[in-house]
Amino acid sequence: MKKKVFTVLSLVVVFAFLSACAPQATATAAASAEEAAEEAAPAAASETTGGGDIALLISAAGTLDDRAFNQGCWTGVKKFGDENGLSYMYYQPVEDTVEAQVTLCDTAVKAGAKFIIINSDQFKAAASEMVTAYPDVTFIIFDTVPIDEDGNQVLTPNVLAIQFAEQQSTFLAGYAAVKDGYRKLGFMGGMAVPAVVRFGYGFVWGIETACKELGLDDVEIMYNYSGDFKPTPENQARAASWFQGGTEIIHVAAGPMGASVFAAAEQNNGVVIGVDSDQSAESPTIITSAIKDLETVTYNSLQAWQDGTFEGGKIVLYTAKENGVALASMKFKNFTQAEYDDLYQRLADDVDGISAAIPTDTDYESPEQIPLTCAKLTYVQ
Repeated sequence: MKKKVFTVLSLVVVFAFLSACAPQATATAAASAEEAAEEAAPAAASETTGGGDIALLISAAGTLDDRAFNQGCWTGVKKFGDENGLSYMYYQPVEDTVEAQVTLCDTAVKAGAKFIIINSDQFKAAASEMVTAYPDVTFIIFDTVPIDEDGNQVLTPNVLAIQFAEQQSTFLAGYAAVKDGYRKLGFMGGMAVPAVVRFGYGFVWGIETACKELGLDDVEIMYNYSGDFKPTPENQARAASWFQGGTEIIHVAAGPMGASVFAAAEQNNGVVIGVDSDQSAESPTIITSAIKDLETVTYNSLQAWQDGTFEGGKIVLYTAKENGVALASMKFKNFTQAEYDDLYQRLADDVDGISAAIPTDTDYESPEQIPLTCAKLTYVQ
């Protein structure tokens, strides 16, 4: 069988191929980019499979099996591909440069991609080149909007920018935690990208809101961005020091780095709030997860593409009103399901401006600027 081989230059770290009509095959890059190309490209160009109809692009900083953001999207891709007889792949660059990311897209298109999911804010500059270069390929991009070199949004008809009100899901989490009895709370984010910042600000505002309602003056918040999304000894040590210093519960919004916080909680009698997808199976310390329905939104976007009803050229925001965000697998001791349902409905309906009041990433440059009157925040930089 003749195989076409595409040169991947210096970009692919991990490349996976799955097909509804063929066994799973995974190609992991060797130390050099050339070796990665040799291993991955032949599988992509196989005449038997015709390449991947659907491609998922993830950042160099993440992992596919992060049990959170990337995996939620990937589950939606797999489900749709398997149900509709379409092949699918994921791609990851060795570094998040525009050149490497654009070349990654070129590789996906050459391998047969007709629908590409861009899964990181770190792709926003490269995405403007991608959607312009391939007008016949359909794109969705999560948590950001393609921008050109002048900072202008690029919303061509073939791309849909999908965002979530992460601040609402973590508002629910922070509020519930205080109502449940926690008084010393922490937030650990990965990089201070917009979605992570929204998670953090929403968590802080949920804590503040519950604090006000209960008339408390002893609620403390530790707040930090680790600067990466990796499960490292350093990140685990930081979480452990927080627990040992009195922090009772940490909300972690950092993909794979969550494993470090889970381990620290297990060793120090702490508890954790997960992120993006239901992470309850990852550790017995997880009492809930602040989720956004990435699997369903990914699946539905692919369905619209297949049905010919896909509408690009715009930004779509999923909030509580659209059931786009929620808490999953709640294991609170005092905060009840009825209280949660009531709060969720208030958010969805924006009763008394409760939803509009939650700060987002564009409201403040630092968590220290959030106007708190009863909770005390310590920003660890």
